[in-house]
Amino acid sequence: MEATLRENISQMISSEPVFLFMKGNPTFPQCGFSNQVTQILKAYDIPFGHCNVLEDMDVRQGIKEFSDWPTIPQLYIKGEFIGGCDIVREAWESGELTEWLQGAFPDKTIKAPKPPARPKNITPAEAQGLMGKADYRFLDVRTHEERDLAKVDGFDLLDQQLAQEILNNWDKETPMVFMCHFGGRSAQACEYFANQGFQQVLNVEGGIDAWSQTVDSNVPRY
Repeated sequence: MEATLRENISQMISSEPVFLFMKGNPTFPQCGFSNQVTQILKAYDIPFGHCNVLEDMDVRQGIKEFSDWPTIPQLYIKGEFIGGCDIVREAWESGELTEWLQGAFPDKTIKAPKPPARPKNITPAEAQGLMGKADYRFLDVRTHEERDLAKVDGFDLLDQQLAQEILNNWDKETPMVFMCHFGGRSAQACEYFANQGFQQVLNVEGGIDAWSQTVDSNVPRY
């Protein structure tokens, strides 16, 4: 690695107590792993420096050599390399990350946010049994075209506008039930919202196809 590039990376790392090399920026992360680390740091309510490696290919490759770590994101605290997404998440759940951040900000009281919830799979029958509860929200993660073929009343289409509304305004304790065609996309949605701090995320196993077979045969299969 060129000395100038190494110096540039060192200066970035030392410019802030916490520094993140990521894809995208904290407002618009451009990969799921960068987004997870960003959301964890935001949940701690601490400032952190960042570098969007997608805007500088030299830094993108150089930081991998600098850290001897093959992937992005990469987190540094007080100039020390911490690791990537999995390590940051594990440190959050174990409490180590809280200790490291407290050391980085000795004049600030660092409070650990709740660790991400573990999504739970439920059957269509169990989901139907929850539909009478006023505090539960039911979300359909399929496309408009799929909803034209089959839908379950009470499930709202999770489009981009509603997703932003949820992230900006919903209480993180709101119980949410996700459903798609066969259960795959809704499982991914559960993981995503759990990583944003939502504590009660439920996935309908088998999706609307299983709903048709086990709950209501009037819902068309497709």
